[in-house]
Amino acid sequence: MSNKERQMQILKEILVEDFEAKEAGMRGGSTLFEVTSIEGVEIPEGLTVIVNYDDCGKVRWVGPSVPLYMPNVSEEIDDMRFMGNLNVFVMRKKKVLKQIHRSLDGEAFAKRENTCSLRELLICE
Repeated sequence: MSNKERQMQILKEILVEDFEAKEAGMRGGSTLFEVTSIEGVEIPEGLTVIVNYDDCGKVRWVGPSVPLYMPNVSEEIDDMRFMGNLNVFVMRKKKVLKQIHRSLDGEAFAKRENTCSLRELLICE
């Protein structure tokens, strides 16, 4: 599984609604995805929703502030260590109207299902 496919798999676990997305470039070495449709929600005309799951280049944490590069870490070990950041941007043209940034440590990553709603983000706009 490519890094891009893994990011999309994790995003589909984190976000409540089913959604479709297309690639929208790169940011810090991870893929940005533009959401093209959201189950049960109409994306208002003129708004763009960008989602990203940044695993920080496979940096894992061995202590409160000590990173250790571990490229071949197993999934079991992954769930006990820092996993990455969820980023969601709701934009009108190039202006960011709303941004969500959530860091997922091992405990949060283990409970990653349905932790962020795109619908709730769009209702406020």
